[in-house]
Amino acid sequence: MLTVVATLQCTEENLEHVISALKTLQFYSRQEAGCERYDIARRMTEQHIEIVITELWASAAALETHFNADHFTRFSAQAEKIVLNSEVKKYEVIEAE
Repeated sequence: MLTVVATLQCTEENLEHVISALKTLQFYSRQEAGCERYDIARRMTEQHIEIVITELWASAAALETHFNADHFTRFSAQAEKIVLNSEVKKYEVIEAE
């Protein structure tokens, strides 16, 4: 299993558009085979708004399929115009034995 933590920053004027695009991405991503969890959270600072997406995927293949899905590529194209910056980190899940 893999955990993905994506962090985005946007301005207050773009927040509604970013959240709307993320909710669409979340809706379709949750329907994908191998998507165990797909959550969105936000926090406001004085400088910007930070949005964190946490995902849990059953396998690297499922995650790769997600990255190539139409809804993901559409979101990525939108994000280039409305997101200040972003970072995506992938982690291997450690399970109890």
